[in-house]
Amino acid sequence: MIELHFCEYNRSNQDYDTISRPSGSGDYLLLLLKTPMKVYLREGLSVTRENACILYTPGYPQHYQAVRRFCNSYLHFSSGEDPADRPAENSGKCPAETLAEDPSENIAQRFCIPENEIFYPPDPQELDVYFQRLQQEFFSSSPYREEAIHCLVTELFIALSRSLCHPAAQKEEMAALYPAFQKLRLEMLTNCEQDWSLERLCRRVSLEKSQFYSYYHSFFSSTPKGDLLQVRLEKAKTLLSNEALQVGEAARLCGFDSPAHFSRYFRKYCGCSPTEYKNRERSFPVG
Repeated sequence: MIELHFCEYNRSNQDYDTISRPSGSGDYLLLLLKTPMKVYLREGLSVTRENACILYTPGYPQHYQAVRRFCNSYLHFSSGEDPADRPAENSGKCPAETLAEDPSENIAQRFCIPENEIFYPPDPQELDVYFQRLQQEFFSSSPYREEAIHCLVTELFIALSRSLCHPAAQKEEMAALYPAFQKLRLEMLTNCEQDWSLERLCRRVSLEKSQFYSYYHSFFSSTPKGDLLQVRLEKAKTLLSNEALQVGEAARLCGFDSPAHFSRYFRKYCGCSPTEYKNRERSFPVG
């Protein structure tokens, strides 16, 4: 049975904070580093990108420092009885059969997860969902809490192993999905005044939210919300420049439910209010 000692989801420390445990933490530590970090391993210093992972084994030195902002999700856990502590006996079972009876033992080797080295999971959002659920379960007092934690940690490692061990299959899946995403994105941006909720987008391509978000970002290096907001604001600028419309009507035609929200976004991205922009644009004579 996997025993979870502590976990946190989306934990922020002070800027430039350093974690240093020269003798390790005495248990396994799985880190999802959401911000760039300086990680000191026995091979030397590495500076990670966002969403790097590392699985520290018990006793391995842990030393990492935020490049600036510090944010991570993590699990401290042990993975069952140490086989060295068991009485020597000949059960007649092969190691694979023994491992199958207690799948928590040697969890990194069982699921082919790199140990004490930096790696980058293809879908960090999927992992973060598990960190969040594990934190909720850890602090709960629900029945079968320990069993639920064991299952969730195992599911996390299965998801991580599948994403790392099958890159060719992932590339094929991405190639198959790209045309559907491209068509959907074009429809969304062409009809930006419509309500494009994440649920609606996910239904169109039959994916879960975390999967959809990950694929969208991989394909377009942006988010649906960011793309939609940009094209709505560009349409608003055109309407305010060329049409005799009130600000509220322009907001509605661009898909904003609230004129107040529209004005706030417009000022943030355009540097002035919609009214100021309208008056400025219409004050220039048409040549």
